[in-house]
Amino acid sequence: MKDAVRLIAVDLDGTLLNSRKRVSAEDAEAVRAAAARGVEIVPVTGRNFSTALLMVEDLLTTGPLISNNGALIRSKAGETFFRALLPVDVAVAVLRATREFRPYTVLMYDQSGEGQFRIEVPATGGPGDATPPPDGVALSPWVRRVAAAVRFTDSLEKELDGDPLEIMFAGPVPLMREVATLLENGLENGLPHGLKESSGPLPYCPVPPAKVGVERGSDCSNETLVPPFRLLRTEYPARNVSIQDVIRGDCSKGHALAYWSRFRGIPPEQILAIGDNYNDL
Repeated sequence: MKDAVRLIAVDLDGTLLNSRKRVSAEDAEAVRAAAARGVEIVPVTGRNFSTALLMVEDLLTTGPLISNNGALIRSKAGETFFRALLPVDVAVAVLRATREFRPYTVLMYDQSGEGQFRIEVPATGGPGDATPPPDGVALSPWVRRVAAAVRFTDSLEKELDGDPLEIMFAGPVPLMREVATLLENGLENGLPHGLKESSGPLPYCPVPPAKVGVERGSDCSNETLVPPFRLLRTEYPARNVSIQDVIRGDCSKGHALAYWSRFRGIPPEQILAIGDNYNDL
């Protein structure tokens, strides 16, 4: 059939994953049945690649994993099809503008091992309270689970040794809405610390280009202005948890899915996309 579904793009948290952060036996069976009929299964998540892979590795039989809200497309074997980094000067401006929210900030790099996640904690013996807040990222269960990949520092700005993959803010919903308002107002009023919008689209960065067969910049080939970053929100009000992800301005789950489907030759009418939160829109 012309419009038969050829690709299912499915969000993880709140969609494919249950309340225990696992894929139920029934859902796993349904995914495998679709894959057996030739449907490409592509999980699309705001999570970072390494932690998301642990949750869906067994189901990645026909497609890659889109992670970091669309900033990275990679197979479970480690082949990178697409990666879009946040320019370091943009990261500097975002960090400076959100200094008061540092206990809720994670700087993420596309690397394995220590330093993948970088978190600022107060210097011991310094002025003021040297204890991170209990609802901050440093004391979160998530950080304990990925401890081997975490680097604690007394300054995130000093940790900017190249373009990061993203900056994540995580914490109570009201506080994270303050972060969102601050950054959104920055975009509307000249951008934080004087950054200027690009006069044209930022180029996409397929890695390696020959593997993808798409010209650099073709995903955003119009002449509209592209802001220096995109802010994507995920909220769980019942748990009072919110995540604000800052990624490159021309990235999103939708952009990444369009990029991958075009590479695979699958038109939009043959794609089923399933999600549950703001960053899935």
